[in-house]
Amino acid sequence: MEGKWSRRITTLIGGAIVGALSFGVWPEMWKTYGIMGGFLTATFVIGISWYMNHWLGVIDNPEGTLWVDQGLPIFGAGVAWGIVRFWPLDPAADGLAYCLGALAKIWPTLVCCVVGGALAGVAAHFAKKVVPAWRDDEKK
Repeated sequence: MEGKWSRRITTLIGGAIVGALSFGVWPEMWKTYGIMGGFLTATFVIGISWYMNHWLGVIDNPEGTLWVDQGLPIFGAGVAWGIVRFWPLDPAADGLAYCLGALAKIWPTLVCCVVGGALAGVAAHFAKKVVPAWRDDEKK
């Protein structure tokens, strides 16, 4: 059953898990234990999710392709979390005003996710240059 649909389903499941863990566990740990809870949760949630999705291969990431595999589900979970978390902003507001109001409240979190993802990409780039085992020189 190793077809393209089974890989798509496992990719969907892997993305859902990382998104749910990021916005289900992280905010509560940060609120309970402060900045140290946030750092510990970042280490464990993203570390375990990365291991599951990349090392074990839950998320389909074909060789030679580039895809925002964990960032996109975390972004989607962040938007959904913000909209659900701040429901209702104004019961008299229409749907568009509600969505814009919810996005205005969660934009700092989304900006931090984008900045963190960019920094992680830069760090991974430099780590790949330094660690010989991560280089693709032999394959080319």
